[in-house]
Amino acid sequence: MNMHFPMPEADPCFFCEIANGNSHQWQIIKEDDLTMTLLNGRQFEIGQCVVIPRRHAPTLLDLNEVEESAVMAAAKRLARALVDTYSPDGVLLYQNNGVGSGQEVPHFHLHIVPRQAEGDWGFGPPHLERLEKEGRLRHQDHLLVTDEKKQAVADIRSHL
Repeated sequence: MNMHFPMPEADPCFFCEIANGNSHQWQIIKEDDLTMTLLNGRQFEIGQCVVIPRRHAPTLLDLNEVEESAVMAAAKRLARALVDTYSPDGVLLYQNNGVGSGQEVPHFHLHIVPRQAEGDWGFGPPHLERLEKEGRLRHQDHLLVTDEKKQAVADIRSHL
């Protein structure tokens, strides 16, 4: 495992404890050889879930290709189930890597959230509601093309 950025500390790892059958078994919605789908204990939106790999992998960068595919397949199955269960206005997927992005458990987890118009998150994860209230800066305007945005495209392309 490569530590690419500062990570939250947790010993033992909360999600490894679930994967190993040591705690919070009530949260398990579905499991297979590679992944587990769990109800998020923090229900900011009713039905909010996470998909985790069984193997301890701290971030997206630590997943292998088989786990990547398995996580996305589980997320797609879950999204369908959430649509059938809640008839949401949309389904949000998000994932944090490192403490700088808000990751709180040092084990990869993909959030899958059924979104309703009456939800209290605004549009997207909670931090976007704050941005909407404060007004968007120039770099946050998707219609505005800036030299900085063009440079970002060139910089990222050079590393792919």
